[in-house]
Amino acid sequence: MSWLDSLSLTTTLIIIILVIIPISSAIYLYFYDRRQKQHAILRNYPILGRMRYMLEKTGPELRQYLFNADHEGKPFNREEYLHIVLPGKYLNSIIGFGSKRNFEESGYYIRNSLFTKQNEEMRVDNDELINTMRYRVDEDNLFSRKEHREEIPALPWLLPEEDAVVIGHNCEHPFHVRSLLGQSGMSYGALGENAITALSKGIGMAKEAWMNTGKAGFPLII
Repeated sequence: MSWLDSLSLTTTLIIIILVIIPISSAIYLYFYDRRQKQHAILRNYPILGRMRYMLEKTGPELRQYLFNADHEGKPFNREEYLHIVLPGKYLNSIIGFGSKRNFEESGYYIRNSLFTKQNEEMRVDNDELINTMRYRVDEDNLFSRKEHREEIPALPWLLPEEDAVVIGHNCEHPFHVRSLLGQSGMSYGALGENAITALSKGIGMAKEAWMNTGKAGFPLII
C-alpha cells in the first residue's frame, strides 16, 4: 500500500468518525426522541433536550467552580428546589441526617417536632385510594438517562366531610373543598390544549379540589 492509499484511508476514517457517525447519531436520536412518550421536553425539542439534561447533570460542578453555590439562589436555592421537585415527581425522597445550614447565622428555621403527629392521628379521609403515576429512574448517567412510569395507589389526604371548606353557603349547589391540593391561577391562554387538559385531569384526580381558571380569580371545584 502506497502512502497515497494510506493517506486516502486515513482521510476516509477521519470523515467517518467526525462527520458521518455524528450526523447519523443525531438523526437517530432525533427520531427516537420524537417517538418516545416519557419526556415532553425530548419529544418537543429532540437533541436539544438531551443537551439540557447533560447541563443539568453537570450543573453542580459548573456551579461549584464557575457560578453560584447550592445555597445562593433566590428566591429558592438549588437545594430547596430539589427537595420540592424530586419528591413531587418521583414520590420518593431520601434526606441524610444532619443539616447543611449554618445555625449560627441570624434568622429563623423550621425544625421537626420531637413528637410528630402520626398519620392515624390526623383528621383526614384516606379510605378510598387514588391512582397516580410515579417515575422510576433506571439509569442516570451523563450521556444517557432511562426511566419508566408505573401506576400506583396513593393516599388522597381529604378532609372529613364535617371539616370541608364550603364556598357559597347560600347557593343552590355550594362548593365543598376537601382536598389539601389546589391549582393556582395562571394565564391559560398562553398554554396549549394538551397542557390545559393535563392540568385539569391531574387536579381532577385529587378529588374535590379547587382549580383557579386564571380569569378574575374565579375558582372551580373538581
